[in-house]
Amino acid sequence: MTRERTTRPSPAGTLARRLLGFSTLPFLASVLPLIALPFMSRASTTDDWTALNIGLGVGTFAGAIGLVGWNILGTPLVAMAESDDERRELYGRSFYIRAAVVVVASLLSAVIASLISPSSSWSVAAAFAVAGALNGIGLSWYAVGVSSPSIALWYEVVPRGIATAVAIAVVLITQDVLWYGILLSLSIVLGTLAFHRRVLRRLWPPWPGLARLGSDVGDMKAAWGVESIGSLYQNAPVPVAGLIASPVDVAAYASSDRIYRYGTLGVSAAGNALQGWVLETTDAGSRRARNLASFAVMGVIAAIGWVVLAVFGPLLSGVLFGADKQGDPTAFQFLGIAFISVTMSTPLIRNILIPARRDGFVLAVSMVAAVVGVAMMVVLGSTLGTTGVAIGFAVSETATLLGCIALASRVGLSPPRASTATTGTPSDPEGDIRS
Repeated sequence: MTRERTTRPSPAGTLARRLLGFSTLPFLASVLPLIALPFMSRASTTDDWTALNIGLGVGTFAGAIGLVGWNILGTPLVAMAESDDERRELYGRSFYIRAAVVVVASLLSAVIASLISPSSSWSVAAAFAVAGALNGIGLSWYAVGVSSPSIALWYEVVPRGIATAVAIAVVLITQDVLWYGILLSLSIVLGTLAFHRRVLRRLWPPWPGLARLGSDVGDMKAAWGVESIGSLYQNAPVPVAGLIASPVDVAAYASSDRIYRYGTLGVSAAGNALQGWVLETTDAGSRRARNLASFAVMGVIAAIGWVVLAVFGPLLSGVLFGADKQGDPTAFQFLGIAFISVTMSTPLIRNILIPARRDGFVLAVSMVAAVVGVAMMVVLGSTLGTTGVAIGFAVSETATLLGCIALASRVGLSPPRASTATTGTPSDPEGDIRS
């Protein structure tokens, strides 16, 4: 008798596929601004470049608020859903919550960015603030939850790639960077609507009712707070610099910040891949081993990022954005420290603390880090200029890392799975969060 053998993919093979699927596409998406922004910096005045980056900083924070916690908690909820119908229902509920918040956040971020920016470039700041805020209706978290990199490719990367290519041509002709912000906004909205038509077979998801949406918001509030507070201090540096420094100094710091942001896109991409790989196993020993492996992967990324920022950062910023907008070497040193901290705190939050439903504790740590960090950015920035802002930013990220290490040491590397009520119909009897 011949016995059939089922070949199951090895953990290393699964990790490699996840890293390729959910790291390559976000890296591809990160190449788009890398290609576009050098054109934008050279086509813009110092005031326009300052306004563009202030708008992106304020808008990115607004986008984090607009996600309403689904970027953190939504991925494991979608991953554990029993059926495609249940996953689509979850997405529909998330869309209406996020869309409502994004509309308000877009308007407020446009006003705030305009007030902080040089008066001659207020429209540029407003356009990029709205483009950043619209990321709240993004699809990446859902694509990770359903293990479908193609969703991110066709409905995020491709539309933004087209918008970027068109924007480069238009900006080179008109010498007006405002068009890039407008086209980015259009690409996000059209990509989301195209996803609805293709996957949901309708332009708008079915209306779930106010009671269901209210229940979801209540269950998401801690994750919402974690993401919003974390984004506050992560995106505060350029807007804070805009309040306390001259446009020339802010433009130079904005170039440093852009290089840093390119690196964090890679951190987020690797974090997405590792989260699914770590949480897909229910065996305690395997979970522990995978958590240790994820720390090793992120440690390598942290080391590479520090070298790029601290050693090559000034050169890269000058080459990419122009010698007149080159970043300060001292600021890059502190951005390197911040990069190490944010890289190493990512697996602690995503793979240990949030799945164990310690999101309330993570929120408390984030709030303390935000208060301390933003206060230091303002105080040190007032005395040391943009270098002081970089120091305050590094302090906030380091405080978050230390707090997460302390929390994770109590939870352990293979914590018991925690339950949630958000799905309404969990995929297993205990309603555990897992990916």
